[in-house]
Amino acid sequence: MHVALLTNNRLPPREGIGHHVSEVARRLRDRGHGVTVVARGAAFRGWRQETIAGVGVRHYPHSPLKPLHHALDRLALQYWVDRGADGADVLHVHLPLLPPLRGRQRLVVTFHTPMLADTAAVSEPGLGPALARANARWFSRAYEQWYLDQASEVLAVSGPVRDELIANYRVGARPIRVVENGVDTDFFAFHGPAGRRDEVLFVGRLAVRKGVARLLAAFRALGPGTNLRLVIAGEGPLDGRLRARAAALGIADRVDFLGFLDRPTLRARLQAAAVFVCPSDYEGFPLTLLEAMACGVPVVSTRSGPLAGSARLPVLTVDPDADALADGIVQVLSQPAVAAERARVARRFVEERHSWERVVDDLEEAYGARRSLAA
Repeated sequence: MHVALLTNNRLPPREGIGHHVSEVARRLRDRGHGVTVVARGAAFRGWRQETIAGVGVRHYPHSPLKPLHHALDRLALQYWVDRGADGADVLHVHLPLLPPLRGRQRLVVTFHTPMLADTAAVSEPGLGPALARANARWFSRAYEQWYLDQASEVLAVSGPVRDELIANYRVGARPIRVVENGVDTDFFAFHGPAGRRDEVLFVGRLAVRKGVARLLAAFRALGPGTNLRLVIAGEGPLDGRLRARAAALGIADRVDFLGFLDRPTLRARLQAAAVFVCPSDYEGFPLTLLEAMACGVPVVSTRSGPLAGSARLPVLTVDPDADALADGIVQVLSQPAVAAERARVARRFVEERHSWERVVDDLEEAYGARRSLAA
């Protein structure tokens, strides 16, 4: 079977969905499937092809002319589909932010973050978030509804994402299968509490809804008499604003902005930090959360994504405000035995439930590959 995986992310990956697609692509290839990855390219440069980690990647020309970018991207992508999509039997589209594509191939769609829920959760004020919400209502919702209507299989990366689709879109009686994210527990090896540095670690995109300004306020609330440092690993449009915010709060000398980290460096920081914090307004199912759990760093997270409405994951959950985040960090540091045991439970949890091999097993079933082999 030949599978084409389509994403609006750039490759090599620098964000969660891109890493998800890359991990799935490699494992499908290793199982003997043909794999093509189609990812967002640069503006007006035409199609470009390369091989990344042994997988063929086509970069489609992406227009920056919002709000017309989806329609312009669709011209190039639909042309590729009409010409046979490199011989693919399955088009697996990873949303959000891809336009409708109609072809003869089996259509499978994974919803990582439905844009209505994503943009509605943004707490930051300003024109940018308002425009994002408007774009979600006027454009993205229609595209996502088209995929719900047309796809052979609809997948969601968490139970809350599935619930958001049911609440905000026309789903009817069609099933939505939950296929959660995975983690490479061999690569992200467990490291116990011994030898960890006095660091509070955030990993993610520096953008709206990630809650990094809230984390800065929480870190300030811990007071100046602590040896802790706040380490922020990631890149994004709010980088300059967040650095200025740290300075305004008087904590710039205790905050390290590291920028984007490659995978080995990320692993090392996760294995060394005292606390990992996920302060987001909204998440579908962040890979960094699973990677932190695999590495044994105690986690404090707001109740979003897979933690929305429940505490199913074995991490410490708090309300989405600065004081609650600060209290959570203090609780982890003041109860090291409790935090260490929770970290060990979290490691077992991801080993048992979140391997990439398990994810690909579920995807093969969605593709019809297992039925084909059985026949």
